[in-house]
Amino acid sequence: MTLPPLILDTGMLSELARGDLDLMELVARLDEQGQPMVVSTLAVTGATLFAGKVNADLLLGICTMDSVTVAGTTTPEHGLALAEAINRTGLEPWDAHVAALADASICPVFTLDRARWEHPARAFDDPLYIIEITEPPGD
Repeated sequence: MTLPPLILDTGMLSELARGDLDLMELVARLDEQGQPMVVSTLAVTGATLFAGKVNADLLLGICTMDSVTVAGTTTPEHGLALAEAINRTGLEPWDAHVAALADASICPVFTLDRARWEHPARAFDDPLYIIEITEPPGD
């Protein structure tokens, strides 16, 4: 079953950039299954800041997967929506862009940290959907 496009947040991209093998396998499997995923150009910026430029090539590889769409701020309206998301959520620009994309598209944020999204998800007229990936019990 294919879900709506999953919007990868900065935390997930940071872990992918650091080479988290389990997460890389999950994203590769989703790509093989044709699961649409969205990567924000600003989230790539944030992940590179957190994970380091050394690992940025891994992010570039993820952005070239068949099921991944890269989303940027290409119009003035996108810039206005980003500013509104920053004001509403208090998030840094990279995750505020993820939130703006999730709000505009009604697609879930794909994250490793649901608690980080609890307040921002409620900052919009229609709360954002959040899907968290967790470690299996015992790991």
